[in-house]
Amino acid sequence: MLSHEPQPSRFLPSYLRRSLCASIIMIAVLLLIAYSVKWIGTAPFLYWDERIQDAVFPDTAAARYQLLTIAIFITSLGSLRMSLIIALGAATLCWVSLRSKAYSFAILSSFTAMWVLNTLIKEILQRERPSLQHLVEAGGYSFPSGHAMISMGFFGTISAIWAIERKIRGRSLFLPCALGALLILLIGLSRVYLGVHFPTDIVGGYIAGIIWLVFTVPVIYWQARMQLPSTPHR
Repeated sequence: MLSHEPQPSRFLPSYLRRSLCASIIMIAVLLLIAYSVKWIGTAPFLYWDERIQDAVFPDTAAARYQLLTIAIFITSLGSLRMSLIIALGAATLCWVSLRSKAYSFAILSSFTAMWVLNTLIKEILQRERPSLQHLVEAGGYSFPSGHAMISMGFFGTISAIWAIERKIRGRSLFLPCALGALLILLIGLSRVYLGVHFPTDIVGGYIAGIIWLVFTVPVIYWQARMQLPSTPHR
């Protein structure tokens, strides 16, 4: 029976095709969401944005304002500079330690795609940031959150690679899945806590990142399986 899984030499074209499909669908879905909101009316969405902001945004007189330093650190992990450093470090580690150019390419491409696509979509939609006091400097438009996209699409890719390596060695996937999900959640919450994004911005960024992962992770997994040494027949 013929296999539909990409052969090792076909990883790059397969990955690029799926990345292109993910990018097109991502843009289409986010535009559809944005224009559907305009058609339905923004009032219901702003209601929930405000309710969540009231619960998460710190009151200077409350104890949770003491989490500001932690929130700034967490949100810095999703910044362009820090995520670039992490991308280069993780890609180098995969190339040198795991001898996987596919992993390295997937990491660098997910980093690049998330930032480029996020900038493009923001410029199309041009949603203003919340009028709350920004506890960190934030420029540009609001929807979708770049930090949410990078956390889901980029850190999600790194977590998926870690999980794939554990899976092909017969080990539990709990650690990469749990830590990856926790990091993604905390980065998103930190942006609302700092007053620089609406909760719906975070959801939009997560949706974009999930679309990327759905299309690209299967190719990475297939490539990892194809590179396993063949078991000799007895």
